[in-house]
Amino acid sequence: MGRRLDLYILSQFLLPFISATGIVTGVWLGIDRFKVIAKIMSSGKVEWFIGPYIMLLDIPKIILNTLPICVLLACFLAFQKLSSQAEFIAMRAAGASLLRILKPVGIFGLIGLFTCFIVSEFIYPVSEPLSIKLFNKARSKSEKEIKSFTYIKRNEQGDTERILYVKTAQPNQNNYEDLIMVDFDDKKNSSGLEIYSADSASFNQSEKEWNMNMVSYSSMIKKENQDLQHKIANPDSMKIESRINPQKLLASYRDANLLNFMKLFKLIKYHEKENLETSSLNSLKSNFHKRFSYPFTCTILAIIGALLGLSPKRRAINWDYIVLGLIVFMFFMTQAISNSFGDSGRVLAWFSMWLPNIFLILLAFGIYRYKLES
Repeated sequence: MGRRLDLYILSQFLLPFISATGIVTGVWLGIDRFKVIAKIMSSGKVEWFIGPYIMLLDIPKIILNTLPICVLLACFLAFQKLSSQAEFIAMRAAGASLLRILKPVGIFGLIGLFTCFIVSEFIYPVSEPLSIKLFNKARSKSEKEIKSFTYIKRNEQGDTERILYVKTAQPNQNNYEDLIMVDFDDKKNSSGLEIYSADSASFNQSEKEWNMNMVSYSSMIKKENQDLQHKIANPDSMKIESRINPQKLLASYRDANLLNFMKLFKLIKYHEKENLETSSLNSLKSNFHKRFSYPFTCTILAIIGALLGLSPKRRAINWDYIVLGLIVFMFFMTQAISNSFGDSGRVLAWFSMWLPNIFLILLAFGIYRYKLES
């Protein structure tokens, strides 16, 4: 009986899951990508098959964003059907406990978990670059500039060695505009400050140095037993040594969503090894923890959907539908809030990424106790 019960309940998830996936994916495409692609195709300047090909390549990205909600809706609708046809009551009468009935739900949730993880680590990193490349080519636009790039380099003692600010960066063209660099000199026999301001600059990867143009230079150095030395200069060009490759960093930040969790981990460790702080470091940490927390959400939402679908008796108003809508709204809202706080660094990255799951676990436990009592 046990295996047949599991297979029967699992089979009930199939049609609701396909239906939910079609509806959510259609809404997602209609709101976001489809309108832009349709506008490009209507121009008549690109081949007819480019639009459908881009949308096909977008499917892994859509799956990552919609799979947990589709699992939630599938479990809810399937258990609503079982309850309305009194099959749930028959299962309980045959001796099956509530936890035993929820076993297939856990299996279905785990399938969603592994699907989400596989898509994010193996399929999305391949499909998304192709989609972006085709999309940019279809729009006939060059790659967007990166605005306001900043990093702080510290020494082993945690003291600041260098602060770099770039207002506008085009790493593919090796072009950086409005660059400001501040070096802090704190040696045994001297201490001081050097400030470089350049209209434009490029980075020489082989020599590991900045090539600055139209530079304004100012320094204040205090050596032992000597007066403070202040120097000002305006050379046309200047070369400054740097171990940090900005092109490599900016490329990794731009493609952070396309990196698997191992590459993300190595990138974060590189920042720690070099004592490097950047405006994107918190986002990298959040992205890394999200690779594990987001797939786990599928399992929790599967259980919540199944529990909400259990209706032991008919009611004039089915409040479970209203609760389901609120949970979907709360899911997207808590994801957005946690991502924002994690990326800003105001909350620890691991905590901000797992906080929505903690909330959902507590909610699932509360719904379970309520359904058990009713």
